[in-house]
Amino acid sequence: MTISRFRIIHFINPSGRKVFRVTGSTRDGNQVRQNFNTEAEATVRQHELEREYYGLPTAEGRLISTRLSNEQAAEAEVAFHELGGKSLMGAVRYYLDNYREPSVRIALVDAFQEFIAAKTASNSRPDTIRSFDYKVGKFLSRHPEKCVDEITASHIAAEIHRTNLSPVSRSNVRRALHAFFGWCANRRPQVYCLYNPVKAIDPVKVDRDEPRILPLADVKRLMAVAQEYKQGVCVPHIVLGLFCAIRPTELARLSWDDMDLEAETVTIGSRLAKMRQRRIVEIPKNAVAFLAPHMAVQTPMKGKNWRRDFDKVKGLAGYGGRSRGGTVLKEWPPDVMRHTGISYHLAAHQHEGKTAAWAGNSPDVIQRHYKGLVKARESTEFWSILPAASKEIIQFRAA
Repeated sequence: MTISRFRIIHFINPSGRKVFRVTGSTRDGNQVRQNFNTEAEATVRQHELEREYYGLPTAEGRLISTRLSNEQAAEAEVAFHELGGKSLMGAVRYYLDNYREPSVRIALVDAFQEFIAAKTASNSRPDTIRSFDYKVGKFLSRHPEKCVDEITASHIAAEIHRTNLSPVSRSNVRRALHAFFGWCANRRPQVYCLYNPVKAIDPVKVDRDEPRILPLADVKRLMAVAQEYKQGVCVPHIVLGLFCAIRPTELARLSWDDMDLEAETVTIGSRLAKMRQRRIVEIPKNAVAFLAPHMAVQTPMKGKNWRRDFDKVKGLAGYGGRSRGGTVLKEWPPDVMRHTGISYHLAAHQHEGKTAAWAGNSPDVIQRHYKGLVKARESTEFWSILPAASKEIIQFRAA
């Protein structure tokens, strides 16, 4: 048969019950409208009417040896039809090899609590846990009554592609949801969903902007006001961020015990490092000059009211992204101190591998993102910035 004379439509009876209706016209022009409770029954009837229309033998009167019930036989016929000539046994074997029946149906919020407990037990850092709490927690708040296996790709897409999210934020949300639902789909001995619905959503393409760094004049201004404000309470944090390019998350965990100013090194141990890989960071001589007085009195890296103090120092240096006394302050870009330090280090050494090892990054990232942002003359001035009380100009050694 090349043309289907009868079709199956979804139909709602006046009573409100949904049925499957077979509709079409016989060869003598009679209209057919027959309702069935299941699509399998409707499909069997559709095939019978097609055979009758074209004068083909029907199944009536034929004796078929089978242990199947009428309903099972009808379902088997539909299965053959849906497979389009492919092997029914092949489909069954694939199903048996790949299908996993959820043994437990669980609410999203309960599964998420187990997920966080598992992450905590596997020694995930508090920052990681907080990130999951925020990103996945937002999603859960929009589906408070749903179970894990009720979440579809459309729910995930709606969450990831919210209009108020930047591409970077969308990518981060997708990554967090992928981790959570991947855990739900792969946990043992019982899974909470058959598949990870996030896999159906393509990763978000993110255009990485050129790193934004502080101009040399602004670096000098920042260091000057940092020294003057509250006996330099923010100086250690700023110096280690600017002149050692230590990540903000690593700075938050750092203590004076991790520094050896005599050896001019700071150890970023595995408990501190982003990738949990220990590295030794050379402290340039001008940074040692800034840090030495504060090491003597053990100035806290992030003491009480640190955020307020740091915002105050940035504001005095002309940064903050909002008006201050009628003056519009510049935006303080994310990770700007680290980006600044890396850029000036590369300009001083002209060696991607050395800068990558110093900053805890890869040479490829250094080459692609930081090359050419700073001129050699500016680099010399950067590594010569000293505390106000010091008169000696110290170059960043090239060892």
